[in-house]
Amino acid sequence: MGGYFNIAGRKIAAHHLVLGVLATYGVVFKAVIPKTDKTQPPPINASSDEESRFIQDFIKAAEAEEKKPAH
Repeated sequence: MGGYFNIAGRKIAAHHLVLGVLATYGVVFKAVIPKTDKTQPPPINASSDEESRFIQDFIKAAEAEEKKPAH
């Protein structure tokens, strides 16, 4: 059905080589991408204290609304 390659005296199917290359690529890609801390919220860049308080109050109200049970 598919092609075979002779590697170190063994017959290796072409689709197994492809899967091995893709898996290796995925593992290397996962290792290179830096891990970010998703628990820390982004900083609030407000131009004044009033705006900063408004944003924080809005976020608290939105989080409280999310926690309410839905009907």
